[in-house]
Amino acid sequence: MLKRRIYSGLWTLANARHEARFRRGLRNPDRTQAKILERFLRRNRGTAYGREHGYGDVSSVAEFQERVPIVDYEDLSPYVDRILAGERGVLTAEPVIAVERTSGSSGAVKYIPFTRSLLRELRAGVGAWMYDLFAACPRLRGGSQYWSLTPLASSAATTTTDIPLGFDDDLQYFGRLDRWLLSRLVEIPTGALGAGSVEECLRITVDHLLRCRDLRFISVWSPTLLELIADALPAGQHPRDVWPELELISCWTSAASAPLAERLRGRFPGVEMQGKGLLATEGIVTLPRRNQPAPVPALTSHFLEFVDADGVAHLADDLEVDATYSVLVTTGGGFARYRLGDQVVVPAPGCLEFIGREGNVSDLCGEKLDEAFVRDAVDVVLAGSPAELLLAPGSGEPSHYVLFGDGEEVHTIARRLERRLRRSYHYDYCRALGQLGPVRGVSVSGISRRYLAGCESLGQRAGDVKATVLRGESGWLERMTT
Repeated sequence: MLKRRIYSGLWTLANARHEARFRRGLRNPDRTQAKILERFLRRNRGTAYGREHGYGDVSSVAEFQERVPIVDYEDLSPYVDRILAGERGVLTAEPVIAVERTSGSSGAVKYIPFTRSLLRELRAGVGAWMYDLFAACPRLRGGSQYWSLTPLASSAATTTTDIPLGFDDDLQYFGRLDRWLLSRLVEIPTGALGAGSVEECLRITVDHLLRCRDLRFISVWSPTLLELIADALPAGQHPRDVWPELELISCWTSAASAPLAERLRGRFPGVEMQGKGLLATEGIVTLPRRNQPAPVPALTSHFLEFVDADGVAHLADDLEVDATYSVLVTTGGGFARYRLGDQVVVPAPGCLEFIGREGNVSDLCGEKLDEAFVRDAVDVVLAGSPAELLLAPGSGEPSHYVLFGDGEEVHTIARRLERRLRRSYHYDYCRALGQLGPVRGVSVSGISRRYLAGCESLGQRAGDVKATVLRGESGWLERMTT
């Protein structure tokens, strides 16, 4: 325990510089963000993308917004293809040291270039978060930690030009000193990264963590991942008995993850739960802070913009309370004014809360169901009772939706949800015309495990699988029941 406490102290000390810089950034967000943008433009003005958009002639944020278009991955994919083919100086002047695979809710695979600058930007945000957490909670020191960063059941590979696809292990996201410290603090189940299936990865992970009696801190993405680990414990073993010193769990707690996090609290009584900030493979948007009601913008990582309902881009210090924005990031990986596809709301001055994916809409025959409407309908139907549900297109005629849930009560919930969905003009119209059949309930066991495996089969990283009540792709009946 003494060695763990020493290493934890050194880890906190190593993060102090990131915290100091972050606090300075909070005092002068405009200047902080302007310097990040200036550095990005100066470094990359000679790249193919930089020359096309006149990086070298940009002298202000306003001019950057005027010259450089807002883009999605589809807009950048031709440039990424050039990188994968071995061309240098396409999006960044720096060499691309790795490419991470991910995907959005559509399931299309995306390849995200990583550079040393992007890793430093990510490290700046994580460092400020870790310092704030461990300095305020000294009880976290003295024990081990478990972080889940990379996808379950994945392994590193290379492109045809020898650019690594992914990293060999989670610690490669950090610098040499950080890796040395974290290797003495973070439990990494040997063999889990290269496991051939989610089930095998979970078995290896659980076998390893069963021996970590001094576990103090767990960081996962979705609450369902930790539930899967808890479900895989030997019969009769409660998580609190296995890890009696566990103090804090970090996971998603907002949007569709809120009821899942509440359910997880019931399985880990007495353990504090901290909501994660908004992190994606492409970059980091917000950080949790102990003294704030919601995460705050990661001002010292990337250049951040927030687009309002009228399409106007704002900086972090120009946001209105209760307003909703979509997120743009400009990062050291070369993505400029890149639309993440995530939506945030401003619950309090200086804070941002993730509320869902932008444009998560299912439209089989004109009903135009979106995630926010479906989530509200589910909340009304459940009336505060925690349950994990997924609505997705079914198969067969007429077109219809399937509601997946764990237990026979899903059939009753499906009938109630059907009545609620018919409050939507477009959904009701399609039902009245007979274009859509009623929602059908399907009971599946292990819904969390099946959903995670289904998302990974579509190319999504485990860390990118955000909880949702709606998926628009076909094929979910097969993914959830076979």
